Amino acid sequence: MKYIKISNQGLIEPQALHLVGASTKRNDNSKIGQFGSGNKYAMAFLLRNGYDLFVYSGNNEIKITTKKEIFRNNEFNVIYINDEKTSITTEMGKDWKFWQAIREIYCNAIDERNFKLDFVSEITPIKNETHFYIDTKKDVMEFVGNFNNYFATNKKVLFESKYGRILEKSGTEVNIYRKGVRCHEPDGLKSVYDYDFNDIIINENRLVEYFWHVEEKMWDLIYSCDNEEIILNILNNSCNDNFIEGNLSSISSLNTTAISDKFKETLSKINLAPRGYAGLLNPDEVHNHIIIPTKIFESIRGSLKDSNVADKFKVMKDGAFMRELEVTEPLQEKIISDALYFLKECLFDIPYEVKICIFDDKQILGCAYNNIIWISDTCIEKGVNEVVNTIIEEFIHLKYGAKDKTRLFQTSVITEFISYMKKVNSFSI
Repeated sequence: MKYIKISNQGLIEPQALHLVGASTKRNDNSKIGQFGSGNKYAMAFLLRNGYDLFVYSGNNEIKITTKKEIFRNNEFNVIYINDEKTSITTEMGKDWKFWQAIREIYCNAIDERNFKLDFVSEITPIKNETHFYIDTKKDVMEFVGNFNNYFATNKKVLFESKYGRILEKSGTEVNIYRKGVRCHEPDGLKSVYDYDFNDIIINENRLVEYFWHVEEKMWDLIYSCDNEEIILNILNNSCNDNFIEGNLSSISSLNTTAISDKFKETLSKINLAPRGYAGLLNPDEVHNHIIIPTKIFESIRGSLKDSNVADKFKVMKDGAFMRELEVTEPLQEKIISDALYFLKECLFDIPYEVKICIFDDKQILGCAYNNIIWISDTCIEKGVNEVVNTIIEEFIHLKYGAKDKTRLFQTSVITEFISYMKKVNSFSI
């Protein structure tokens, strides 16, 4: 018979196979294990699915058997270790797959010394070594044939930072690892690269507890990257719905403090447009712009300049993103004209040009930029009064260089109000 043999130096104690929750690795960051239940789940899965399992601690076999037991009219197979009854049944890990069971045995071997995974035709115990033997079936061959999808042990590291490692791609589906061990089900998604995180919260099934953590950890790692080829490859594929790099939920939060100088330098060499605004690109702009998910664009826009975005797109100092709109509707032009006429009749001079734009954030009604007052399409929809209010506010921003919600802005408003009163009343102090 053929077996897959997982071995390591040192002797496993029988208690390690039936003492649930007992882990000596929980506070050791160098170790993979932490729950004290991995081998138990693995045993349960293998026995439940008819695999022959043999465990040796040195030359001594640890006998693993099952006995049927009735509990509340239900039949269970209880696991026995060296004829000693445990509280473990073969129902543990009911939703587990084969790779998860092998992963637990292999990870325990990794946490020890001189771990190996081999195919053998005989059971040959060795003094001072722990051996697990599992008979080979279809699932075993699939696991071994796709070993790099489950473990990052043999993968080439393309980039590494404090956030983790970007790895060469294997297979087509997403491969996400924690300390070199697969920890995420791909759900049919692909990825540009594979990713290995130094730490991410996992549940007792050894799978990522919160899906949005994958997004956050992944982009921490990408933002910290100093390899231009990798950065460009990811950005160019980020708007493909089949790739995890661009599949971002509304829950995740992208950490801009992780952005490296090389990432910023790479951004300075390319033209970008957010997916939500790609429809505003002119036909001749589409082909020389990288379209990226709006969420990613919003997180990096503070690192962008006007030269990075399409003609008539602007990136404000506070990161707000807008595009100038051509006035095509007579009503828009009339509302702007009426607002300026009203201010002129009130002797409130506006020496700045006023233009219409569209903001990515619909709550923004206007802004002051490059000595131009920009009025949003949303503001115009609210009518002349709102446009007048916005023009006055942006006028004060430009004239006094005062930012919103500051003492300087408050003082500037008062100063301008007093100046206006003196002007209209021909009064001087």
